[in-house]
Amino acid sequence: MVKKVMKYGVVLLIVSIIGVTYFQFNSQGVPYAIVVAEDNYENVIVNDQTVTCDNQFVEANIPERFKKVTENEQLELYLEEESVSIAVKDKCNGYTWFSYDVHRDMEAEGYSQEMIRYVRSGISLMTYDKFTPGRRTVLDSNVEKSYQMTEDGFTVSVDFTDQKIKFDAVVTLQGGDLLFHVPEESVEEYNLDLWKPGNNNVSMNEMIIYPFFGSASHKEDGYIVIPDGSGAIVSLDETPKYATGYSAPVYEKDMGYENTTSPSRRGISAKPSESVSLPIFGVIHEVDKTGVLVISESGSSYATYNYRSKDTNTLYYQSYFTYNYRTAYSQFQSRVNEEQHVLGFQEKPNQFDLVQRYVFLNENQANYVGVAKKYRDLLEKKDGLSKNSDPTHNKIPLKIDFINSELTMGTLGKEDVPVTTYDQAHELSKTLLDKGYENLNVTFKTFLPNELTYKFDVLGSLGGQEDLEEVIQFFSSNNIKFNYYMDYARSYFEKTRYSASKMNRQDLSVYNRQNNLLNYLNNPKFYSVLAEKDLENLQKNKIDSLAFGGLSGSLFTHYDNGTIGSSTDGMEYTKNLMEYLHDNEIRTSMYSPDAYLYPYLDDYFDTSIHSSGLMFIDDTIPLVSLVLSGYKDMYSPYMNFSSNDTEAKLRLIEFGVYPSFVLTGESTYKLKGTASNDIYVSEYSFLEERIDAYYNFVNEGLGKVIDSEMINHTIVDQGIVIVEYRNGKKIVINYNDSNYLYGDEEIKSKGFVIL
Repeated sequence: MVKKVMKYGVVLLIVSIIGVTYFQFNSQGVPYAIVVAEDNYENVIVNDQTVTCDNQFVEANIPERFKKVTENEQLELYLEEESVSIAVKDKCNGYTWFSYDVHRDMEAEGYSQEMIRYVRSGISLMTYDKFTPGRRTVLDSNVEKSYQMTEDGFTVSVDFTDQKIKFDAVVTLQGGDLLFHVPEESVEEYNLDLWKPGNNNVSMNEMIIYPFFGSASHKEDGYIVIPDGSGAIVSLDETPKYATGYSAPVYEKDMGYENTTSPSRRGISAKPSESVSLPIFGVIHEVDKTGVLVISESGSSYATYNYRSKDTNTLYYQSYFTYNYRTAYSQFQSRVNEEQHVLGFQEKPNQFDLVQRYVFLNENQANYVGVAKKYRDLLEKKDGLSKNSDPTHNKIPLKIDFINSELTMGTLGKEDVPVTTYDQAHELSKTLLDKGYENLNVTFKTFLPNELTYKFDVLGSLGGQEDLEEVIQFFSSNNIKFNYYMDYARSYFEKTRYSASKMNRQDLSVYNRQNNLLNYLNNPKFYSVLAEKDLENLQKNKIDSLAFGGLSGSLFTHYDNGTIGSSTDGMEYTKNLMEYLHDNEIRTSMYSPDAYLYPYLDDYFDTSIHSSGLMFIDDTIPLVSLVLSGYKDMYSPYMNFSSNDTEAKLRLIEFGVYPSFVLTGESTYKLKGTASNDIYVSEYSFLEERIDAYYNFVNEGLGKVIDSEMINHTIVDQGIVIVEYRNGKKIVINYNDSNYLYGDEEIKSKGFVIL
């Protein structure tokens, strides 16, 4: 082992303060092992395939200031010590990836020194200086860097001496991957006077990791894979469609810092953007030749995904993560006047191991399908993602949610609203079974007034114990999958003793635009407490499968009796909940789960089949479906109503997603004023033809690929998509208004063929 220590008076750190928003501006596979030897990261083999690779690229000129640090059978790692910038050569195809464009003279092109330092810096910080955010880079003055070279990479200790902030960054080659790791214990703010009155407080806000890694001014056959909703791609055109930027937090916004907007003050409500539920992005420089998958492997709940098009602030397309260590929040001085507030800051920065993984893709892995599959490999090998082992059916499944009871605020207070009794659900399920829907997946959703949320209990207003036992026995004897809806994350209408507090000590309430209600988020440390209370009742009534709502986007920082509860704590509490239930032989499905919950999934409900539709997006892709297809059954959002049924049905086929509906035995009018007031039609008599139409159409498309894995997805022309499955079937879909000739096959307008 060779050790080397060097110090500089300058360090490059850049931090971004981009929020969750959308901006407009003027101006084939390689064998490799994924091994993590740091701290609690275990060794994991992700891909042991043997594939022949040929050099497809002329070797890039790596400047002499970049020194080779290490190499293995697949990669070579080079370091520019002054800036902590790197170059990585993929030996399989000969392509070299740089953390910035080393062949461009930015000074001659008129860039400011501040921007040049930012572009070159491998790491950047955003800091608060008297409450004003500022960007620091490792190339600034008075930044010290000391290096230790190791067999598989290097460690750099970075010290911003003026700001009194330091940390270590460990960069290593792990087979065919590169790992970037900032250990939690290495991050230190060592200003002893920090937060004392009169002190010039300089504290951490965000860390930016290689924001220009893989950036390009344009690539004729390249694109960026964005984890927005179902997934999206943006082409690396010479002239961007729109010069714009996009930022969105992984696993949604941290609500612990946010001010609550009451329903009466919400103003004009726009359609909510899709969330980022996958902690990944991809950069493809040449399709089927070279690309890279970037994974926020640890610290993802504090990560924000960022996209910048060319011609915003630089000549490059960018895709990168930033990581939040501290956020400002409003500390109110008056209970009635929200204008009277000061900025507050948590005393200690967020505590987490920051681990970012770069998986280098080549040959037929270098596309958005490869991005999804390589991430799936990591989930399978490292986190235990497994395939469901349900028996194969001849027909696709149909998902039915029954709203059994709701709650409304009546003249005399809370009023229980029964809308589907156990007997009504029994009869409706029998009707569907008699019509040939032999593969049903049914969920009961019951609001408990004393709990102010959706949980399980036997209610006399719904028919009592005997009727419940009878319908459960009916489901069991007819092989109908049955789940009970649970929501441990939220309470409705009022807070409870489990409710969490924001950083400013206010109740952690969130305005839900879907139903125009305030939801109160629970402290996640109570999840297992709630499960323990429910377990005996669940087992007594033979409920062995639960469908969890509310867990999506439920990670947040909060104030907890003098301590700070972190989003990483919330992630662990949620995992502990799932493990507790599984240990007690209770299966768990979830609505729109975030990726860290995939290993605990039985079925995936409310699957997004759209991206946010932002104007710079070139195409929406089934990124989530490509990760989970063949492993988990995925079901659509409720298809009770749709603005374009024809396109929606085709989208379900394209994404491999099964139809889902919500039903009630009573009139939908009874849902008015409840937490389900966003349901406009729910009676079977009004939905029968619609259910038949959706099911028959989608079954025709997906009936021959049940339980098979989607292995390829190709956009072959405008509005023409081919989806391939492991069993050899291909589905060609035509979204256009005219017929399309594919080989000898004519695909009708708004139709599909199976080959």
